Order: sequence, then structure tokens, then C-alpha cells
Amino acid sequence: MLRKALISIFLGVILFLAGCGIHISQEIKENNMEQVVNGFPVTIENYNSLGEKVKTTYHKPPKRIIALWQNSIETLIQLGASENIVAAAGISDENHLTKEDREIYKKLPVVTKQNLNQEAAVALNPDFILGWLFDFTGKANSVGTWGFWHDRSVPVYMTKMNMGDFLDKHVVEDELTYISDVGNIVGKQSKAEEIISSIKTSLNRFSEYGKQQNKFQKVLIISSLSHELHVYTPRTLPGDIVTRLGGYVMGKEVESVGNTEVMSIESVILQNPDVIFIQSNNQLSEELIELVADYPGLKEVKAVRNKRIYTVPFYTIRCPSVRVLDAIEIFAKGLYPEIE
Repeated sequence: MLRKALISIFLGVILFLAGCGIHISQEIKENNMEQVVNGFPVTIENYNSLGEKVKTTYHKPPKRIIALWQNSIETLIQLGASENIVAAAGISDENHLTKEDREIYKKLPVVTKQNLNQEAAVALNPDFILGWLFDFTGKANSVGTWGFWHDRSVPVYMTKMNMGDFLDKHVVEDELTYISDVGNIVGKQSKAEEIISSIKTSLNRFSEYGKQQNKFQKVLIISSLSHELHVYTPRTLPGDIVTRLGGYVMGKEVESVGNTEVMSIESVILQNPDVIFIQSNNQLSEELIELVADYPGLKEVKAVRNKRIYTVPFYTIRCPSVRVLDAIEIFAKGLYPEIE
């Protein structure tokens, strides 16, 4: 009996090992195919939790992605990698998504308005996490530090542009690099190039139109309006876009890296903007236009008198990624209402 039992165990072990061997050899074969077809491995430069530059090599596209915040989620969806998202967190209102993206978003396995903490993320067994720099600080409701995930062989990619207030300059190319990097990581390089080309084409088209108009339009871009006038200055992404479209962005004199940039009402009145843009939540657009028009001291500036006040959704100018195209079109239409 003992001999039969030992033989049975021995045969079982052999079958188990054989099964593992078959599985491993298939995985290697699949990985080799991915390297040929998708151009892997790829090495991407990014940051660790201290904001220091690090390089990560990806040997195959991730299959279990945690995506944090709207830019990450939308980029993955538009690249065609939504089937690999195991959790999407941080979109406060799904109506901020395009109609097409919204339908895909609703079908994702895990969707939450709140960010995921480290414990919840670990339970999802991810092989890639895409988020913002502050998601990986290890503080509060952080998803875990870069080092925590690195020790578990889970690569992360973070956009540092959410810290744009602390960077000297934030330009359109920063968003294009983000799209390109994510496209390379998930094996969707061609689609990333297609999206980037579309953005460049739109920006160049409107920039050329602006150059032909011979107009000097002073532009005030408001980030928030309460007891102080918080603005986007020329060094910010909205400032970069408007400048390239031919507008003169007010606020150069109050640029202050690392601090909230505030303009006085007296300065705005003195400079007398031709056009005003204000950051908005879609649902508050009309209310914000009325708020600007009725704001003490602004009633006599040209932009208010001529009813040239426009809203621009926050998700098109705050780390927008693929939605930077929307921002370009909104700013162009505000500067040149006659454009088709």
C-alpha cells in the first residue's frame, strides 16, 4: 500500500511539474512574440516618490492596470487599453468624460470616485499603476510609495504635471510626452502617435490662423474667483496654449513658482483684457460667466462689455493629456469666434 501511495505521489509531482513546464514555456513564447510585435522591451524615464528621475524597463504590456484620475483613465481608454484596467479611481462626475469614453468607463471592473489606498490596491494584484505624483507620497490616502511597489516588481508611472504650480513651465509638449510614454508602456504606440498628430495638427492650424489676424488681444485666464483673483500665468499650460494661438496672456508680473498666483482687480482694470477665460466645472459654466460679469470692478473692462467671457473645463487644462485637444479648440474659439 505504501509503495502504491509513493508511486501515486511521484506521478502526481511529475504531472504537476510537467504542467508548470508547459505553462512557463508558453509564457516565454508569448513574451517573445510581444517583443517582436509590440517593440518591447521599452525603457521609460519617469519619477520616484521624491520627484527624482528614474528609468523603468517594461518587457511586455501590463494586464492588470490601476488608473488614478481622469487623465490616466481617459488616456488608457482612448489608446485602446481599457480591457486591461482592473480599477479606475478619481473621476468625480462621469459626465466629464466624452460620450464614447463614458460607455467604456461604466463597464470597467472597479470604478470609484475616491482614490484607492495601499491596501485596496494590493488586493487588486496590479502589474502597473498610472497616477499622479501625490498618489505615491505614502501620506494620507496614498496608494503606496514608488519604493513600496518597486520592491514588489510593480512599475508605476506618475505625471508630475499635477505639481505644475511648482514647475517653471508647463507646455503642451509635456502632455504629448505623457501620451507617448503611456502608449509605449501599454503597447499602443501607433494609436498614441495618431492622437499626438491630431493635437499637433489642431494647434498648428489655429496658431497659423492667429498669426494671420494681426490682432493684439490681451487675455485674462482665471483659475478661481473668490475674495482674490487666482490666475493662470504665461508659464502654465493654459498660458502656453493661448500664447501659441496668438493671445497675450496677462499675469507675467505675478508669476511665482511654488505659490498661488494672484492678480489685483486694479491691475486687471488697468490692463483691460479683451477676452476672459475662467476655469469651470461643466455644470457651473453659465453661473461663472455671470459671476465674472458682476464681479466688482470688472464691469467696465472690454471683455465684460463685449460679452467675451468663456469657460474652460478644469479637466482640459489640469493635466489633461488627451483632452488638451479640447482646450486648444475652446481657447481658439474664444479668441477667434469667427473661426470654423
